[in-house]
Amino acid sequence: MLTIAVDGYSSSGKGIVCTKLANKLGIIHFDTGAIYRAIGLYVYQNEINPYDKDAVESCLNQIHIDLKHNNGEQITILNNVNVSDQIRASEISDICSITSTYPKVREFVLNIQRSSAKKFDLIMEGRSITSHVLPNANFKFFLDASLDVRAQRRYLDLVKKGENITLEDVKKDLKERDRRDIERDISPLILTEGTYYIDNSNMTIDEEVDLIYRTIKGENK
Repeated sequence: MLTIAVDGYSSSGKGIVCTKLANKLGIIHFDTGAIYRAIGLYVYQNEINPYDKDAVESCLNQIHIDLKHNNGEQITILNNVNVSDQIRASEISDICSITSTYPKVREFVLNIQRSSAKKFDLIMEGRSITSHVLPNANFKFFLDASLDVRAQRRYLDLVKKGENITLEDVKKDLKERDRRDIERDISPLILTEGTYYIDNSNMTIDEEVDLIYRTIKGENK
C-alpha cells in the first residue's frame, strides 16, 4: 500500500493540495478533518455543549460515519445523510476544534483512519497523521504558511460562502486553533523527524502539488 501522510496548521491548504495530488497519483484522498467535523455537526445538531467532554464522548455510539470517494472527492455520510457541505460551516469548525481534543473522540477517528490505510492506497491529511496515525507512512509532509496568509485564505473562502465575518476575527480564530493544536495533551501538532516541511506562503497550489509529486517520484533531488 502507498501511504502519504500530510499534517499542517488550519488553512495551510492541505485539502485542495491533497485532492489535486490524489488525482494526479490516482489514489484516494482521505480527509481526516471531515470525520471530526461530522462529529462536530452531530454535537451542534443535537445541542450538546462542546465543552462538556463526557456528553460529547457519550454520544459517539450514536454516530455512524461513512466515507465515499468519487473522482478523488471525499463524500462524508453522517448517519445516512450526505453532510459534505454542512460540515464546512465556520460554527462547525469552531466546535470540532474543541471536541477533537477529547480522548474517546480521537480514538473513534483513529480506528476509521487506520482501517482505511490498510485497505487503500491513499493520501491522508490532518493534524497528527505523521506523528500518531501513520508514523510509518511511505512519505510524510508538513504544510505551513504565515498566519497572515492563512487568515486571508480562510477569510476569502468564508466570504465566498456568504458568511459575514471580518479578517481580524478570522485571524484571531486561527491563532486560537493553532494554540489548541499545539498544546493539546493527546497527539499535538508537531513536525516529526523525516517529514518534509513546506512553507507555501508564496507558492501557488499547482506549484506545491508539483513539488510534492516530484518528491514522491524521486525527482526532487
